[in-house]
Amino acid sequence: MKRIVLLGMPNTGKSTLFNRLTGAMARVGNWPGMTVDFMSAKVLLGTEMVELVDLPGIYDLPGASEDEHVVQQFLETMPVDLILVVTNTTQIERQLALVLQIKHFQLPIVVLLNMADEAHHYGIRVDTQKMSTSLNAPVVLLSAKQGRGYTEALATITQTIRQLTKKTKPIDTQNLVLSNTQLIDNEVETILQNAVHIPAQLPDHLTRRLDRLFLHPWLGLPLFFLIMSLLFQAIFWLGAPLQEEVAWLLEQFKEHILLTLTASFPVFIQGLLVDGIYDGAGTVASFVPIIVLFFVFMTIVEDSGYLSRAAFLMDAFMAKLGLDGRSFVMMLMG
Repeated sequence: MKRIVLLGMPNTGKSTLFNRLTGAMARVGNWPGMTVDFMSAKVLLGTEMVELVDLPGIYDLPGASEDEHVVQQFLETMPVDLILVVTNTTQIERQLALVLQIKHFQLPIVVLLNMADEAHHYGIRVDTQKMSTSLNAPVVLLSAKQGRGYTEALATITQTIRQLTKKTKPIDTQNLVLSNTQLIDNEVETILQNAVHIPAQLPDHLTRRLDRLFLHPWLGLPLFFLIMSLLFQAIFWLGAPLQEEVAWLLEQFKEHILLTLTASFPVFIQGLLVDGIYDGAGTVASFVPIIVLFFVFMTIVEDSGYLSRAAFLMDAFMAKLGLDGRSFVMMLMG
């Protein structure tokens, strides 16, 4: 069975594409450190059953973060037949370097330029034919979230799978990437000049104005801690009444139903069931409203992209502890 991997930077829509290809419900998004291992599924593409693997999002193949180590270990120990390189088209100038790092493994690749609808909105244009010629690999524009271009992407992937012939072997990621650093930089510039048009000044949309505020070197961190404190305050403000209601319902059930049902039981058994198991489970259950609200609010914040910006803000501080900014978000969640 052929093994196909999805690889790219965080927040490029890899998990969304993985879900479309497999029908699986992988966790969409990239909370830093979330994917310590990786998702995989067997899926029928065309007429062939393949193993599809969603590797963690990485910024650099020879990097030192935990996610990057996971990817390095996988590529160095597991044969891979095809790599689907997923990029965020709005950040193509920053993400091409990773595409070229992967290309230099001399493995078959398909480059999927995701979020093409957003790139079009910003006036970014990509000539996929010229880029395909430069990379010597298929290049497809799509929006995995909206489904635009998905049919073409699926057809390209299926055709590439049919054309696979030779067996591949694990690769040495460190030596191969490090030896081609300057060459990669030169290739990025050439491809950008020939195949990509980026406006000299992108439209000053609301997102860019908010970024200037939230990523401000002096205001960014105070704003982040203020927003998080208000968020947690809102969770407890909304959750406390719900918690009390749940606790009251559980107490009423205990007094009017459970004690009646266990009245004929021996005292020891009744105490074990009512005062032990039920009260213990009830205490945990009373916190469910707060837990649900917490994950709802954090999902909204994550989908807004603010957690990624928070990780960027904390990167310099966390580096002093031997960690990167993405680790801070997981510590916050804990």
